[in-house]
Amino acid sequence: MRKRHRRIGRLIASLAVAVAALVTAVPGVAAADPAPGEARADAKVTVFGSSIASARNADGRLEFFGTNSGDGVFRRAQNSIGGSWSPWSQFDGALRAVASETNADGRVELFGVTGAGTIFHRWQTSPGGGWSNWEQLDGLLTSIAVARNADGRLEIFGANSAGNIYHRWQTSIGGPWSGWALFDGGLTQVAAETNADGRIELFGVNSGGGIFHRWQTSPGGEWSNWEQFDGQLTSIAAARNGDGRMEIFGTNSGDAIYHRSQNAVGSRAWSPWVQFDGALSQVAAETNADGRIQLFGVNSGGYVYQRWQTSISGPWANWQQMDGLLRP
Repeated sequence: MRKRHRRIGRLIASLAVAVAALVTAVPGVAAADPAPGEARADAKVTVFGSSIASARNADGRLEFFGTNSGDGVFRRAQNSIGGSWSPWSQFDGALRAVASETNADGRVELFGVTGAGTIFHRWQTSPGGGWSNWEQLDGLLTSIAVARNADGRLEIFGANSAGNIYHRWQTSIGGPWSGWALFDGGLTQVAAETNADGRIELFGVNSGGGIFHRWQTSPGGEWSNWEQFDGQLTSIAAARNGDGRMEIFGTNSGDAIYHRSQNAVGSRAWSPWVQFDGALSQVAAETNADGRIQLFGVNSGGYVYQRWQTSISGPWANWQQMDGLLRP
């Protein structure tokens, strides 16, 4: 009888291993961490996403968002195109990481991840107007990014605490969302921007600081394989120059700030990394209405800075400190 029990015990153990192997192999399900929509009660989430984001209003004024060390959510906007800024105003709710993009009709939409990894979004109810209430999306993420497809549909990207990478998209312009789809690979931080021809390009940093990107092979279509950049970063942001070339920005573990750009519109060849002066731990970027990129950052003390191109694809202004404190 004891031998029979031992044989049954070994059989059950073998079945458990087989089931675990099958679960791990199913797209969207990871043994180490739940996929979006499959939260685990004891999951411990560490958020790596950026605490700042920016998008451009329908009238050309930039909108800037940030979260502070208490997960408060704040926003401000340029008073005029390329001009001074409104005071900070606080949204209700609590977020740790944020991303933002403008819908095809000019309404800015804000996405965010809480300290527990839950995902929320809200949007302007009219271009440049008031804001909707928060609406929760299913799933758990630790980093989030968003870009607009060539046909106007938003697409969001994110990584969870196991480094799994997901994306989903509006099924119609301004409409409902598809389910989550899993990319291969592993990242801790993501950024996304749309090429001049309408193909979204996704950038990311993994847990070892490696930098990767992939892109839609046609507008709204399939995706290329991952391609690795040289260098190491801990945060990343992207924007498109007025001449159509993509530019990426990032900081490393020593808070040094770097940027590089495509050699030509849509090119797979990129310039070498160039270091900015200063020290930051988070970055965000957006393009002004006249095509000049504006770069935002937060340093290790929570102080907020901005600088901008003085001409399209040209040299950069000095850093200018903004008031307020945000999460480093």
